[in-house]
Amino acid sequence: MLCRLQLLPPAPGPVAARLGPVRTLWPAPGALFAELERELLRELETARAFASSMGQLLAGGGSSSPGGEPGQSSSVALAQGTAQPFAVRQDVGGFAPQELAVKLVGRKVLLTGRKETQSEDGKGSFSYKYEVFKREWDVPEAVDTDRLTCSISREGQLCIEAPCLAPAAVPTKNVPIQLSPAGGSEDQANVSRAQG
Repeated sequence: MLCRLQLLPPAPGPVAARLGPVRTLWPAPGALFAELERELLRELETARAFASSMGQLLAGGGSSSPGGEPGQSSSVALAQGTAQPFAVRQDVGGFAPQELAVKLVGRKVLLTGRKETQSEDGKGSFSYKYEVFKREWDVPEAVDTDRLTCSISREGQLCIEAPCLAPAAVPTKNVPIQLSPAGGSEDQANVSRAQG
């Protein structure tokens, strides 16, 4: 590691007083460790960001593609705090509908895809490719999972949708209105004071 020239304070003593500041090719220990600490913190932050993005990718929260190919994406339309229908769009281009499976497990939607391809180069060599991907999404409580639908477009967009639950019927009750004497509760309070 090449270091900048450093001016070190003179060491205490009679010789140092005559020489003045000393130039050295070696950095002062404090400067060296401070620079190493900054580099280490930058590297740790980069590693933390990478681990976070990989965790989101593995949890299915990212916009990754089934085969890791760029250009394919996933989107989820969820509104928090409001009753919105559940809608997921996933690009599954390159997968036939029979190679895909959508399952509802509890309140999770699981999408899996499996694809096998074999090819021969004409010289007796074979290649075999096996692709698998999995995605999962949490379905909000306000969504009717019994009416979940799934469709695929000609462009390879898989759409999984479910409407909101119907609002619960709020029971209504007629409350009768009673007639009270003029003055109402004030007159009754005066009567009870007079009796007491």
